[in-house]
Amino acid sequence: MLVVLDGLRPDAITRFDLPTLQGLIPRAARTLAGRTVSPSVTNAAMASLLTGVRPAVHGLTCDRFRMPSRRDHLRPLPALLAEAGHETRTWMARIPLPFTPLAVRLAGVLGILARFRGEDALEIVADAAPTLREEAGLILLHLPDADRAGHAEGWMGAAYRRAAERLDAALGEVIRHAGIWRDPGTLLVVVADHGGGGATATDHDSPHRLDRTIPVLLAGDAVAPMALLDPVSLLDVPATIAWAMGAEVPSSWEGRVLIEGFVPEPTVAGPVPRVLSARGA
Repeated sequence: MLVVLDGLRPDAITRFDLPTLQGLIPRAARTLAGRTVSPSVTNAAMASLLTGVRPAVHGLTCDRFRMPSRRDHLRPLPALLAEAGHETRTWMARIPLPFTPLAVRLAGVLGILARFRGEDALEIVADAAPTLREEAGLILLHLPDADRAGHAEGWMGAAYRRAAERLDAALGEVIRHAGIWRDPGTLLVVVADHGGGGATATDHDSPHRLDRTIPVLLAGDAVAPMALLDPVSLLDVPATIAWAMGAEVPSSWEGRVLIEGFVPEPTVAGPVPRVLSARGA
């Protein structure tokens, strides 16, 4: 289960005293110093999460909504999971009706069943809730609240704080509906696609550390609570999900499996990482 908290800076977690995330951190394999891709924009980062490669390779290098040029050499995460018997479904916020067919088509090219429902994080999670309680392969939830508030009024201001609190409450609902701590086969991955307010108060597309630094959290029964080994990249997330769900990580992917974050399972030959299989990620 992959939850993308769009535009959530790591320092917002403690500055705004976000209870769900603060409670999750000590139970997770985590870093608050992960790095996103360049450019640090949502379309580029989301495409990297789904293809395992940086934007210069997959071709989505801006936030304009478009179909990328054909990339026959790409091996998207949903296609790999489909080969391993896992479906990929995603929930995102409602978009203007004229853009919906293109968005559904773009998701379909990557092998994703997509729903565009709800105006904010809590409404998106409410629409996804019935599926969160099912056996469901990979579920991807994109929650846009902090990014919207940051662009409108600036990162770390009052509106941004309210948006961050909604994201935190929505994440709490995800954990509650999915039974993260009750189902040993569930892996929860929480990540931001970028930060913001670094070079420009209302933007995030720059090399500034506040724009490029992201939280990365792994949680579940098979996860060892610990600080992940630096460096950690957004590109490590798809590799880790593929590995955890029993799919082969392509050699063309640019991230690493965050294997240190998983509990070793003893065998006759010695300890090996546990591979999640009961419910996927």
